[in-house]
Amino acid sequence: MLVSLALAVVLPAATYNNTLNGSQTASEAESITLNLTASGDLPGMNKITLQRDGQNVTGGSWRLAVLPQNADAASNARGELVGTISGGTLTLTAEGALVSASSVQVAIQSGTGEYAAVTSGTATLNISADAENASQLNGSLVLNF
Repeated sequence: MLVSLALAVVLPAATYNNTLNGSQTASEAESITLNLTASGDLPGMNKITLQRDGQNVTGGSWRLAVLPQNADAASNARGELVGTISGGTLTLTAEGALVSASSVQVAIQSGTGEYAAVTSGTATLNISADAENASQLNGSLVLNF
């Protein structure tokens, strides 16, 4: 038991790379909500709420429901990762629609299912509006835990 505990402490965190696409679902004076599909190392569905003060991200929430590779409508989630957002930079249209979110910092706090052992980690999110369809968002998510 002591040996396995020591190994768990020594093992380095793994890095997971995802590509994101989706849309902004709501924009209020102080927050923006996004629903994004993740593909890559941890495919699934992201729900992100960005709290903001002007173009600065001041907080928010982040959730990734991780699905199996090549999941279909009948697939069950492998688990969820949950965290809080601490910062980042936004570019918005005059109407408040998201043009880009850069260097959005996520503190991963917990996991469920296959990720129940995850109690900490970090992630960085970068997204931008598609040049041909501004309502479509594309970007990247890099997770370390």
